[in-house]
Amino acid sequence: MPRDFTQDFPSDDSRPRSPIGGAPVGRLDDLGAIEARAVRLLRLWCDAGFEAVAARLAPDLDPGPASAAARALDALARLCATTGRRPLMRHAADCACLGADEAWFARLIGHGSEAAGEEAMMLAMAFLRPEAAAEAAYLAEALGLGLRRAGISRRRLH
Repeated sequence: MPRDFTQDFPSDDSRPRSPIGGAPVGRLDDLGAIEARAVRLLRLWCDAGFEAVAARLAPDLDPGPASAAARALDALARLCATTGRRPLMRHAADCACLGADEAWFARLIGHGSEAAGEEAMMLAMAFLRPEAAAEAAYLAEALGLGLRRAGISRRRLH
């Protein structure tokens, strides 16, 4: 006799739920240096904008490359906002948790830092509309390689 699927997985509406994409999936300390820095920069961009990101990158890069990396993050974050399948969720700037969407973003930049364009584009297609995937992969590479040039991969910077 068939069973009701919902009986196997009852819902408990009394427990609080994280918004889709905001559920913690790890800790920032679990990420590589470039990926952790990318998440921190995304959080900073959300709180304070392009200028704050450029200022944060300035000690690690010359002004031109710092501005280029900040512009890449700015464009990528805006692309996520306009072509995302849903809003990108993030944690607070000082939170040690890593949200699901932040993990996606970190891996996207990680692929970019390795110049793995096909991998970045494939990952971008999971979150963004298909027509935005190539641009997202390009921007992820611009940001990821900028962070690699800054020596972020050789040291932990917060």
